[in-house]
Amino acid sequence: MKKKGIISGILTLCLILSTISIPAFAADEDSKNLEQAIISAKKIITVPDNYTEFTHNSSEREVRGTKVRIWDLNWAEKEGKKGSISASIGEDGFLYQYSNYDGDSKDSKDGLANITKDQAQVSAEDFLKNVIPEYIGEIKLVKNDSASFQGDEYNFTYQKFVNEIQVNYIYINVGVNKYSGKVTSFSNDNLEVKGAEYPNLSGVIDSVTAEKAYIDKIGIDLKYYSYYDYEKKKMNIFAGYSPSNISEFIDAKTGQVVSYSSDNKLDDRNKDHSLANASGNNLDKANQELTQEEMDAIQNVAHLISKEKAESILRETFDLITSDMKVSDASLNKNYLDDEYSWNISFDGVYGRVNAKSGEVISLHSYNYNKLGTSGNTSKADAQNTVENFLKKVAPNKFTQTKLKDINSPILKITDRPIEENTFMFNYVRQVNGIEFSGNYLNVEVDKNTGKIIGYDNNWYDNASFPDINNIISKEAAFNKIKDLAGFSLQYTMLDANKVGIVYDFINKNDSYIIDPINGIRIDYSGKTYRENKLPEYTDINGHWCEKTVKELLDNGYYIDGEKFNPNMNITQINFFKYIYSPVKNNYSDDEFYDMLIQNGVIKDEEKAPNSVVSYNDAAKFIIRYLGYEKLAGHSEIFNSPFKDNIEDSYKGYASMCYALNIIKGDTNGNFNGSHNISNAEAAVIVYNLIKNNGK
Repeated sequence: MKKKGIISGILTLCLILSTISIPAFAADEDSKNLEQAIISAKKIITVPDNYTEFTHNSSEREVRGTKVRIWDLNWAEKEGKKGSISASIGEDGFLYQYSNYDGDSKDSKDGLANITKDQAQVSAEDFLKNVIPEYIGEIKLVKNDSASFQGDEYNFTYQKFVNEIQVNYIYINVGVNKYSGKVTSFSNDNLEVKGAEYPNLSGVIDSVTAEKAYIDKIGIDLKYYSYYDYEKKKMNIFAGYSPSNISEFIDAKTGQVVSYSSDNKLDDRNKDHSLANASGNNLDKANQELTQEEMDAIQNVAHLISKEKAESILRETFDLITSDMKVSDASLNKNYLDDEYSWNISFDGVYGRVNAKSGEVISLHSYNYNKLGTSGNTSKADAQNTVENFLKKVAPNKFTQTKLKDINSPILKITDRPIEENTFMFNYVRQVNGIEFSGNYLNVEVDKNTGKIIGYDNNWYDNASFPDINNIISKEAAFNKIKDLAGFSLQYTMLDANKVGIVYDFINKNDSYIIDPINGIRIDYSGKTYRENKLPEYTDINGHWCEKTVKELLDNGYYIDGEKFNPNMNITQINFFKYIYSPVKNNYSDDEFYDMLIQNGVIKDEEKAPNSVVSYNDAAKFIIRYLGYEKLAGHSEIFNSPFKDNIEDSYKGYASMCYALNIIKGDTNGNFNGSHNISNAEAAVIVYNLIKNNGK
């Protein structure tokens, strides 16, 4: 017995020692890996000596089907200073992301940039030569003519090209500080698969054939869209053409439709569904919860059904709600989009909504349900039969106005390992005048294992009016409009986790393109004419005395709309204001823009004259109001004019302050020329001086 006890003790000791030694080895390995990550990072980036606060963490990420350990390294200044540097670097020394924030230093300030965009591009490309030397010679700057220049950075996007053809999934982003010229951000999350083979160009069909195949086999859809104007409290429904499926393309060799593999698919049908759900969520947000006193008054006046009746309707409609499931919360809400009331009732694990006047079920969801798992016993055909019988019962009239639109799993499958889903999803989209209205639908979710309905959404506008779609342009014409805007050409794309294909597709698919079917112009999400947010390329300023000033303003995102600058033309009032407000002007319609100016005290309502010309008197007055010095400038008696010519008392303060702030200095003779109408070129000088000297 004693011998057995000794052996047992030895075994126990060995077990304890082995338990202790395993994490020790792991910690030692992590220490070496961290050291290597830091060394690799510092070969690429510079960390100032005073950035002594250091933190780190690591995680495994799946990159193109391969597990990679990535170290997130962070350095920061001590003693309350705000400077920081972060870098995400792989165990193989590859830099995925980098950011450098200088805190309150001189490298971050308002006003015009200290370096030009061309100089910043040189800095970006020098950085890339050090960070990703293997890509140099294969990447090209993708033209970025966006007019979004707010912030301290110039931003550059590069993409890989093979056989002079864009690889649409490999792109690198670099940000360069406008004032210091330092690279302050970098990202390269979209790696190339090792050993990826790019198909050659032999046997590639021509673009005309590809375009026809796209129109015939993928299509450009005519749909109704909706937008609710919360300010005007009005629903706007409009028609538009858009690509049918943004995840399908034309195989450049066969002319057939190809898409991401079933294990890596997220097509626009999912996108439509998600947008539809987002619309439903917006409707939920529009529901205003009422107090008990308000609820009692409304029920007496509007003859609404009781909470108990709404609960009974939900229980009778869905066997998912069992008798032992108690009501945990109930509220009466008003949806201000349609002035309808609904009962929102929560049970244990289930939430439902019922129209408080008609008793129609609006939605039901099980929020504790696990959608992932093994495949169930219910076939898709049986599930669809269950769904359609259900819809005939709960929404018979609406169901007859819908068409089933196939939607795939909303789970993005990045690897070859299949992820099973436990549910079928059926989306019946409303049809009006023979076309889809994607904003209205009946959506039902079925459990594969039990065959029961576990989710339902009834998103429908009862009193909507739809515009006529007679005399519209053809799908071919709409396709050509989108092609002109987005580009349509050969591209290399990932068809699977390890397979590259050569396809014809639209180049810029990050933007959504909706074409008005009547006049063929691009429209935005609200149905209004799309406002291009890109910089112009003036063709008439070369050699003009204002060329340098106009180009520097362009580099900073300040411009007058149009292909020509027309330097000698008198500037209009609206263009003068839009020149000053270039970074934000595209956020407003013209009427909204003037409302903002009036609200901010830059112009008075009676002065509004968009197409009138602007004199130096006007310009000085508007600039000083813009800077917020209106009250001071109004006291003309305290100013001695620095100009040689006579200035009206009502403008003396404005003119004098503009001189003191280095915004308007007068002509070569020292005259202000208050009544002189300023040209676009002269306006450029004023805007330049305003931004440069006053940090606006």
